[in-house]
Amino acid sequence: MGATIRDIAEKTGVSITTISQILNGKGSRFSEATRNKVFQTAKDLAYKPNFFAKNMVTNRTNTIGMIVPEVTDPFFSQMVKGAEDYLNAHDYMILLCNSSQDSMREDLYVEELLHRAVDGLIIASPNILASNVFTQLEALHKPYILLDRKRHHREEGNIFIDDYEGGYMATEHLIALGHTNIGIITSDDSFYSVEERLQGYQASLKEHGITGSLAWIMEGDQTMSGGYIASKKLLETADITALFVTNDQMVAGAYRAALELGITIPDDLSVIGFDDIELAEYMAPTLTTIRQPIYDIGKTAAEYLLKAIQNPTEKMANKKMPLNLIVRESTKKRIVNAE
Repeated sequence: MGATIRDIAEKTGVSITTISQILNGKGSRFSEATRNKVFQTAKDLAYKPNFFAKNMVTNRTNTIGMIVPEVTDPFFSQMVKGAEDYLNAHDYMILLCNSSQDSMREDLYVEELLHRAVDGLIIASPNILASNVFTQLEALHKPYILLDRKRHHREEGNIFIDDYEGGYMATEHLIALGHTNIGIITSDDSFYSVEERLQGYQASLKEHGITGSLAWIMEGDQTMSGGYIASKKLLETADITALFVTNDQMVAGAYRAALELGITIPDDLSVIGFDDIELAEYMAPTLTTIRQPIYDIGKTAAEYLLKAIQNPTEKMANKKMPLNLIVRESTKKRIVNAE
């Protein structure tokens, strides 16, 4: 059993009440000698405060609940790391929940996290918008942050990117290289962030007078396997010289499909992704992509949430995170052979 305040009192001859105030940062009225004696004895005895007793006093657990749709996805794992690093530096811990994109599981996780008295929640989910958990959170005055949820019309606590802008940027890059037949790999429309990337792609084509073809659009689930299946179907049926894949993980599958079909990247096909996960700069060829600051999104979410916990009467800000085009080896200027 660990040392207690009573043990410190026996060693120092200082009252339990005085020791408690000193250890909780409220001992300024006591002499420096007394404070130093208490701190040194606590250190010598390897004293740690009783977590549950402290919680009863502060009404906080120093834990944050975080829900992500797929923890094995490199995008979300990097986001979690950003949040966790910031929270750990401020003596908070994360209770991480992986929903596997199951809306019923997400609702259950919110209820369980609230039952465990987390101080706040960070929610990254395409499904949770359709549930009633927000009403529950707000009724309990529990602060929460939404990640990349621009469509949720909330006046505060949204941290997001402009997916439409990102889709537009990716397509503009390919058009600037001389490509006009540009395919796109998307996912089903329940992922509205990907839907907005598709809309940006279509807007860019339209602005340049390029009549897009439905044959250039192919859906797949947001995995390497999904990218492989969708890209192989598209490359076998559509006459394209460039491909926009709406997340980097799917690009790994697209590379495999191109290899099997004897298509060389970037000589025969320029490819651009979205996210800039770590894998992007280790692909062969290295991947041109739209970078969103994944780690900083998680870090900013944690920072905003702690501010809300510490200042519950202050309104949280919304924040749009920047996007950048990262040009690597997978895109190339189109060379038109003379007839």
